[in-house]
Amino acid sequence: MIDLVLPEARFGFAGALMQMHHDRKQVFVDRFGWRLPARGSWLEVDEFDNDFAVYLLARSDDGRHQGSVRLLPSTQPHMLQTLFANLCRDGAPIGEDVWEISRLVTNPTDAQGTTMLRVHRMLALALLEFATGNGITRYTLVAEASRVPALLSVGWSVVPLGLPTLCEGEQLQALQIDVEPGSLMAMRRRLRIEKPVLRIVQPKRQAA
Repeated sequence: MIDLVLPEARFGFAGALMQMHHDRKQVFVDRFGWRLPARGSWLEVDEFDNDFAVYLLARSDDGRHQGSVRLLPSTQPHMLQTLFANLCRDGAPIGEDVWEISRLVTNPTDAQGTTMLRVHRMLALALLEFATGNGITRYTLVAEASRVPALLSVGWSVVPLGLPTLCEGEQLQALQIDVEPGSLMAMRRRLRIEKPVLRIVQPKRQAA
């Protein structure tokens, strides 16, 4: 299952979210060498990990972080609109039906490729379930141009929002994933997963 972590429910996932930020530091800063404010820290947290951020969280049976992705509503400041606006030929898409995907990461200690593949597939399906339940018709993201074939292989309908652009030594590209009425069912058939994978945990109410 993939947990939907809403802003008001983060306290219940504090341990796994802490591991997520640690894994992001290990992958994006230590391994990929991204120039992020996390240098010197053991966590990677940026200005978009805010009160509007929603996380999709894959955990092991013992609650350990296995993989995650961050979602931001385009009606609030997000990466494509602020940091990478130059990648969009006609400007970043903005609307109630548009959300941004960022910080997709898997646990770097899970060396088995089969585990990583399963987590990626579950997160992809959870993204479509979240979109279907929240009136989302488009996801946007910034990705290395070399990763576009991998996105297509999952079965996404991917539309470029601009040409690949050299940014700090990497060819980055702004992309849009179209969520169509039949996208969820098609993904379920493709992955042979019939049951919903997204689990919504309501935050516990404190006693008065």
